[in-house]
Amino acid sequence: MNGYIINFLVYTMAMIGFITLALIIYKKSVNINTGTMNKDFLKVENFLRLSASKTIYVIKAGNEKFLIAADMSNTTMLAKLSNENRYEEITKN
Repeated sequence: MNGYIINFLVYTMAMIGFITLALIIYKKSVNINTGTMNKDFLKVENFLRLSASKTIYVIKAGNEKFLIAADMSNTTMLAKLSNENRYEEITKN
């Protein structure tokens, strides 16, 4: 009877160890894939709602900016913004 209990405990501990090792390996592989990407690489800088379903976005991807139009059915890139056509606030003296 003691032999069965010892075998059961050894088998249970081995399975718990195997599952723990698998979870550790999984978490490290997920962190490697998502950890290399910069969380601020893609972000919405500004938007203008034209109607209930149509919106224009200024999206920053890295060092570049894009003008994107989106509605309920599709998304369209309107322009790649450069330094010349970026909005600059005009101040009055």
